[in-house]
Amino acid sequence: MIKLRFPFVNLPQEFVILLKSNISVSSSPAPILDLIRSNKALYSILETAFKEFDNGKGLEKVIMALGWANFRERMASVYIYKSIYGDYPGKTDMELVEEIKALETRFADHSVTSFSRLFLLGFYLKMANIEIQQREENKFLEIKIPQELGPMLKLSQGRSERIDWLILILLHLNAELGEKMLMNNLANGKKFEELYALMPKDAQEIMGQNLMAYSASIQEPEVFLYEKV
Repeated sequence: MIKLRFPFVNLPQEFVILLKSNISVSSSPAPILDLIRSNKALYSILETAFKEFDNGKGLEKVIMALGWANFRERMASVYIYKSIYGDYPGKTDMELVEEIKALETRFADHSVTSFSRLFLLGFYLKMANIEIQQREENKFLEIKIPQELGPMLKLSQGRSERIDWLILILLHLNAELGEKMLMNNLANGKKFEELYALMPKDAQEIMGQNLMAYSASIQEPEVFLYEKV
């Protein structure tokens, strides 16, 4: 059973919106800039953090030069730094997002590439783990995504736009039912709601609470329809 409760994390609204969007900057970074400019404080923070890439042409050219993937990774590092140290940094730090990038790489074959849902999940986990470790004063406490979830995802049909939800649901089912039982049931076409019904009530409650915490953190309050993820 998963004993660690997922915390609600007050993730930055603008960044969450961007990560949930279908974004490409190949033609224009306008959608990104429009959202960032709506928050003057954020725009100023990013101007400072990305100054090393600014040749005097402004943040728009920086986004174009870096590309969306690199820009969002560096933008994430700004928030992570703030969560750890309490102040916004003077520059970006890619070392702070290595775990997020590794998670995205692990499950990239199962996601829709134009969306950043895997990165969103990784960002939430990074920020949640920082919060848990600071609260409990224990740097070893963390929410982990086990390796065995990879083969389970292969049993899903095609790529999932909401890969983050799929991973979290499998995480809880695997923790309670075990890898062998879960794999067999998935191979036999069992739906998530059927597998959920096999879990004890206390495990169901923890799963529900954890998914609700994630839902609130990423500002996505939809009802959980497991079989439609």
